[in-house]
Amino acid sequence: MIGIGAFKTAHPGWLTLSPLSSSGLGWRAQQDVVVKRPFHRPPPHTTGSSVLKISRYALPDEHEKLLNECNLLYWAKSLLDFTYEYIDHCIDATPTLPSFLIPRVRFVEAGIALAFSRHSLSNAGMFLAVYLLEERVTSGTPNDQTFTKFIHNKDYRPSLDEDEYGYDVAIFLSFTQHIQYEKTEGLAFISDYQGSTELLTDPQILTHRSVNEGIDLFGDGNIASVVDNFKARHLCNHYCKWPGFGLEVYA
Repeated sequence: MIGIGAFKTAHPGWLTLSPLSSSGLGWRAQQDVVVKRPFHRPPPHTTGSSVLKISRYALPDEHEKLLNECNLLYWAKSLLDFTYEYIDHCIDATPTLPSFLIPRVRFVEAGIALAFSRHSLSNAGMFLAVYLLEERVTSGTPNDQTFTKFIHNKDYRPSLDEDEYGYDVAIFLSFTQHIQYEKTEGLAFISDYQGSTELLTDPQILTHRSVNEGIDLFGDGNIASVVDNFKARHLCNHYCKWPGFGLEVYA
């Protein structure tokens, strides 16, 4: 196992598509991937037990949860792409270039894999398991050891100190939240930014309580109160304050 999070386990795997994809996930044979499955924690049988056990969902429920994860990742990628388009447009339109460089990050490519029965005539064609496959996040550091949480789901500021690896990316991602919040008129922005300084994974899109009549569009991780308080709690940095981006500077 690679690791275990709050809602999913992550395992090493490899993927070969036939034919190979022209780009993205499955572009080469035996591509290293991360295989993810959701879980829940059953109530402990013994009071005060320190052993944390996990249980898997029924197959239809697991399938639905992983489809929701893919949908969330799709919209997070779209929102981040829009953010970069806005940034690039603003820089191209100004006669004076900013004194800073723009970090370039993206979300991992991902897809759903279904395992079908091949050995039983009675079950032939039925799928027996479902997995979320993602590009493996690498950090570019020695031994690819640095997997970083840049901004927590409940926070308004980077999770890193100035002297920590990835701080420059963390403040940039905080700035992207500012753009997304302002350009959606306070309705949505990406949170739970995590991964490496090149590849991101497992995002959450936080939405205002008025979106979709208060019914969460992007899973169980939405915290509407964070959106409500964003303007008052966000700490603007040098990206936000550059005049060329035309953003309101929050106190």
